[in-house]
Amino acid sequence: MSRIPLADVPSLNSVQRAQYERFPSNLTRTVLLLDERLGAQLPATANALRASDLDPAVREAVILRVAALHDSAYERLQHLGQAHATGWTDSDIENIETGNYQDMSDGVAAVLTFVDALVAGDDVPDPVFADARAVLSDRHVVTVIVLVGHYMTVARLTRVLRVELDDHPDNWTAEH
Repeated sequence: MSRIPLADVPSLNSVQRAQYERFPSNLTRTVLLLDERLGAQLPATANALRASDLDPAVREAVILRVAALHDSAYERLQHLGQAHATGWTDSDIENIETGNYQDMSDGVAAVLTFVDALVAGDDVPDPVFADARAVLSDRHVVTVIVLVGHYMTVARLTRVLRVELDDHPDNWTAEH
């Protein structure tokens, strides 16, 4: 059970109900506790990140790594199927989640090492940044930083508030 009551679906106003219907989840019920403008930013950021030109397989690997580093069962539930859909195997996913990058391409390993450093602290060592920059465009470097920050926020919301897992993951066929 969540530590605080989540937004009550029957009590939502029309704007909130529209947001909930796009992504009917406990995460949305959590976000709907925020001011409407702020509550709309989390799904807007998720939609923009999903629509970015960052390789979807890289995006999902980053999300699963952030989920693993924060022990976020909620994020894992929502993104495991997406990781499979972008080509990651169960073995790949285990390596992503455990930080075992030796069997991954150098590019993916560099990005995930960058993710590890981003999650660990406020700065990234120069060699780690250089390795990530060697495989990511400037736009993608910034996108990965925002992606990590976004999913760290989701992980913190769901972990600290002990948001219950949804019955099933979203089908990701529409924007949130």
